[in-house]
Amino acid sequence: MSLDDLITKKAPGGGRRPASGGRAPGGKAPAVQRGGRPARSTPYSRSKGPASGDDHLANADVRDVAASDNPVLKVKGDSKPNSVAGAICNIVRESAGGKPPSVVATGPAAINQAMKAIAIARKYLQDEDTPVDLTVQANFEEDIRHSSRVCFELKKSRKVAAAPSEDDLACKEKTDPYKLAGAMAGRVRDGEQVACTTKGPVPVLIAIKAIALAQTYVAEEGMDIKFAVSIVDLENPEIRSDTVTSTYLHFALIAK
Repeated sequence: MSLDDLITKKAPGGGRRPASGGRAPGGKAPAVQRGGRPARSTPYSRSKGPASGDDHLANADVRDVAASDNPVLKVKGDSKPNSVAGAICNIVRESAGGKPPSVVATGPAAINQAMKAIAIARKYLQDEDTPVDLTVQANFEEDIRHSSRVCFELKKSRKVAAAPSEDDLACKEKTDPYKLAGAMAGRVRDGEQVACTTKGPVPVLIAIKAIALAQTYVAEEGMDIKFAVSIVDLENPEIRSDTVTSTYLHFALIAK
């Protein structure tokens, strides 16, 4: 589906964006009972360390997540991107200082859904009265060669202007993430704009691994890599038609 279809699907009020003080679709989960008592928000305090999957509050109310030291959302393979995007936006609105949550996903299907959700959340937040954007850093919680458990750390930023181009790198199911990472790192060192366009759970996982590896390649040079993800509709070269497009994920790398 196109980005607009993903955003408007099952959204109340014909998919209209909620007011800045309201909630995006799917933004609230049922409150969890702890020890027989209703869940209660904890006072917000500054995070003392990086977020991880261990910080996830299972079945918690969005307000509880927003009030935690390290707000974390867990995405599964059958999670609805539109609902996860709504939760991300509401945590940004309700947390002290507007701190975005981290997003944890394990496996290609869950990671693919997480990337769609973050892309949709970016669009919601850019339409706010005070627009903000989101950048992402992928932190693999185990050996990157064999692991598919990732904690995506979200940060607020100014709007990231990025659009697909013919120079974008591509990624498929059999792409070697180490070679792709080398190409990314080489372009970053040369000061070029770097982006990767792909679709499908396995290629998306490979692209995420490549970005994380590229980060390690340039770290000794004092460089840091994040990315902004968006959903784009492009002509599919595998379909012989000028009128048929396919939906891709576009990863724009941001190096500092």
